[in-house]
Amino acid sequence: MKPEEQLDEWIKGNSIHNDERDECCPDFSCCNKAINTPIETRKAFKSANEADRWEMLGMFLGGMFAAETPEIKIHIAGDETERTKH
Repeated sequence: MKPEEQLDEWIKGNSIHNDERDECCPDFSCCNKAINTPIETRKAFKSANEADRWEMLGMFLGGMFAAETPEIKIHIAGDETERTKH
């Protein structure tokens, strides 16, 4: 499956793990059914620029950790200047 196909399915609400590339959906909902990202957020991810996508991926990663380990507080931090260099 091409990444664009996986992304389009995810936006429709079909969280499919891309077995060909061993790649999760942006929010990891393909591997954790407890994660239910609203369709509006999924659409916003697709239309976002690269910098905003990276920020959203950090948010999704934090959500995945929270869903997997709710008893542990995890904080994701980064350097804004590092992110904008890409």
